[in-house]
Amino acid sequence: MLPGEVKDQGPARGGLVAAQARGAAARARWVQEGLVVPGPQLAQAWGIPQETLATATESGEVVSIVIDGSEYFPKALLSLDRLTVGAICRALRQLQDAEKLMFWLRDHGALGGRSVAAALEAGTPTARVTALAEAWARERTDAGVQNGDAVGCPDRRS
Repeated sequence: MLPGEVKDQGPARGGLVAAQARGAAARARWVQEGLVVPGPQLAQAWGIPQETLATATESGEVVSIVIDGSEYFPKALLSLDRLTVGAICRALRQLQDAEKLMFWLRDHGALGGRSVAAALEAGTPTARVTALAEAWARERTDAGVQNGDAVGCPDRRS
C-alpha cells in the first residue's frame, strides 16, 4: 500500500464519491504524516526565496500538489539538490500533479525497492532515476491515450 492509502472497500462501496473521499483522506494523511511539506519549508531548505520556488514549480522543475488550498512538496525534496530535482521533475512534466507526487512517494523496484530520494542518497546515478521517470511518464501517458483520456492537463487543485 502507498503512504496514506485507504484500504479498498470493494467495488460496491460508493463509486466516484467514495473514491474522491478516499483521495481527500489520503492527501490529508500525507500532510499529517509529514510526507509533504509546505513551500516555505522547502524554500528555506534550499536557501531560495519563495518566489524562486514558485517560478520553478510553474516551469515544471519542481513537483507540488495543492491540498486544501495550500501548496505542498514531497518531503523527499528537502534532502536533494535543486538541479537533481529539476532533471527528474522535467521528465515527469506531462503528468498530472498527483501522478508526479506518487513517483516521489513510492518505492520502485527498478531502484532496488527504494524511493527516489533513498536511491539517490545511496548513490544511484541521477541519469538512472531520470530514465525511470521518463519511463514512468511514458507508461502513464500512453495508457491515457489508449483509453481516450485527456492527459497532461494541470491538476493543481488535487
